[in-house]
Amino acid sequence: MTGLGGNEVLYRYVESIINEVKQQKPGYRRYHTLWYQAKSWSEARKVVAKVEMTDKGLNVRFISTDLLEAKAKALHEQIYSLRGNDELYIKEHKTYTRSDRTSCHRFLANQFRLFLHSAAYVVLHAFRSNLLKGTSLATANFASIRLILLKVGARVIEMKTRIKLHLPSACPEQAILNKCFALLEHLRSVPQPSMTT
Repeated sequence: MTGLGGNEVLYRYVESIINEVKQQKPGYRRYHTLWYQAKSWSEARKVVAKVEMTDKGLNVRFISTDLLEAKAKALHEQIYSLRGNDELYIKEHKTYTRSDRTSCHRFLANQFRLFLHSAAYVVLHAFRSNLLKGTSLATANFASIRLILLKVGARVIEMKTRIKLHLPSACPEQAILNKCFALLEHLRSVPQPSMTT
């Protein structure tokens, strides 16, 4: 399954759907299945068109597929879009945790570096998915989270049973940090199930 660039022929196939969607509010979308053969193709292939109205205007996408029995909506939403999400996770892993930096001469050292990068990714992903849910940073990329929340100057006081962080009074995201700390404190106080053998 691959994305196709739109051309005059493909747009002609969905012209009536485009006209219908243009009259709708943002969030409205339609799917359409058609058979199309480009000049360089040996035979016609199944193409799924997605026509939607967004806040930014009309959005028309085409994908070519060899999954002949699947419905257009299911193909686009449950297979193609989810594959795109997986690719975004890989991009985040490489870009924001810099997991592609494996410049050591020994394989074992590079493998350990990749393990550390992967652990950092899991921590950041869990942090964003759980602690930042419902905040302005709920969909932020890892670079933004690191710059806004993690690279903050604070005074750290280690006590016998806890660690105190004194944030500067001018900390712009103090409300989000306080929410995160409150959630972590709540998790710490929840009784853990006993392990019996």
